[in-house]
Amino acid sequence: MKKILRTATTHAVNGKTWQKFTKPTVGRGKTVYPKKEAEQEQLGVRWDYDGEIISDGTVYHKFQMQPNAGKVPSTIKQWREANGGTHAVMANAYVKKDGTKEDVEEGLKAAIDQVLGI
Repeated sequence: MKKILRTATTHAVNGKTWQKFTKPTVGRGKTVYPKKEAEQEQLGVRWDYDGEIISDGTVYHKFQMQPNAGKVPSTIKQWREANGGTHAVMANAYVKKDGTKEDVEEGLKAAIDQVLGI
């Protein structure tokens, strides 16, 4: 599962995609990335926006990493089936509002570490 989740994070910070996490344009509960069905199947997970939180005076965007439906990598499918389906939250990612690419990478990697128990 580690390789799949790391690949998903790499895709999420490629090009200008990372900006979707620092300045989300979707409403709460909507998918920030990936939106295309082919990408959802390839990566196996998605990040849904869950509003803003304030921690230690800093504003963060909160994202819920969730398994995708359909044909997904087998380890994601096994997790999905064992943990309540496509609406189960694998981990929460926190990204600094108006942050940098590095902030996005740090927030998404921290979420992956939660899933992996690191």
